[in-house]
Amino acid sequence: MADVSTLAVRLYDEPIGTLTHVGGERTLFAFNEAHINDPNRSTLSLSFKDTFGQLLTDFKPYRIKLMPFFSNLLPEGYLRQYLAGMAGVHPEREFFLLRALGQDLPGAVTVTAEDDPAWPERSRAEPGGDDAAPTAVEHALRFSLAGVQLKFSAVTNAPGGLTIPARGVGGDWIVKLPSRDFRHMPENEFSMMTLARMVGIDVPAIDLVDVSSIENLPEGIGHLGSKAFIIKRFDRTDNGRKIHIEDFAQVFGVYPEAKYEKASYRSLARVIATESGDDDIAEFIRRATFNVLIGNGDMHLKNWSLVYRDRKHAELSPAYDFVSTIAYIPGDRSALAFSRGKEFSDYTVDELEHLAAKTALPRNLVMDTAQETVALFMQRWVSEKNHLPMDRDVRAAIDRHLETLPIVAASH
Repeated sequence: MADVSTLAVRLYDEPIGTLTHVGGERTLFAFNEAHINDPNRSTLSLSFKDTFGQLLTDFKPYRIKLMPFFSNLLPEGYLRQYLAGMAGVHPEREFFLLRALGQDLPGAVTVTAEDDPAWPERSRAEPGGDDAAPTAVEHALRFSLAGVQLKFSAVTNAPGGLTIPARGVGGDWIVKLPSRDFRHMPENEFSMMTLARMVGIDVPAIDLVDVSSIENLPEGIGHLGSKAFIIKRFDRTDNGRKIHIEDFAQVFGVYPEAKYEKASYRSLARVIATESGDDDIAEFIRRATFNVLIGNGDMHLKNWSLVYRDRKHAELSPAYDFVSTIAYIPGDRSALAFSRGKEFSDYTVDELEHLAAKTALPRNLVMDTAQETVALFMQRWVSEKNHLPMDRDVRAAIDRHLETLPIVAASH
């Protein structure tokens, strides 16, 4: 069986470059000349621009792993193990895993092996080994969205329910099943995202649905709860058109395993202030404040994204993955440092002033937005907490948590 060595990379279905397996477990990305010479080219990633905004075109080879932008398109952890098994690919061999999952990636990127459709001989083997792996790749495509929770893309069916596409390509909703590790996670996420919308955060359409109402669920996935959280994909329009996005691990060119370490809210704020305007700065502060209030310790680099609605300019994407983690991990703290500290209690008026000063953000905009968010949240929390479907342990954990936050005390 012939070996696949080159993958075509497309953005909005236009060819922009290639990923080549050059031997010795190394891969190399290159833009094509047409993309390089196009003065109206679409933006693939801020990580491909130099300090003057010019396109970078000279990239080093990467061994086993793909370069960070493409590596971050792939799932992590248990989900990667599951999908790799479904596709018959060794989970560490990212070139071959991307080939298997490349038709339904986040954003407007697709990756295909058009010149040689044969499945590669060495894809399943341990890196450095040699073993054949013919398999049904389309099954894996159902679950190709990046992330660690078991989630997949679904389409709306005629009666108004959801169906997992038989061939795995397409879908305008993300369905997140109950967690293996954390009790009532869908109810938690639905409640937090509902509260987020109530305080003015940009939240896509969401719902909490019965797992039993979802058609064509794959076999072998245990139902660990009765409810699933669903959220409308903001990288797809109602007519199926792709909208490009990238997360901040891609922006900063770091691998997923470094998503808690390689940046801070200061770093994110600088990018948002440079690429967008005051509305996005306010939205950033609103989300940062909200996630402190609910005790979400998982707002890492992959849970912040940019969207390219006009294909060129970056804006803060709609919100996603808001959960209260303190209910499961007592004493949890922020995934990223704010300006100096990572403890939720470090998020103070002084910390926000330091953040504004260090990032040249408008001080009044930062402070007014944070104070307004605290006030709105406290109003909504009191009136809604007993009506949202979160577990009572989550409600109690947030109640205790709010009493420890100086930012809340300062608002009284």
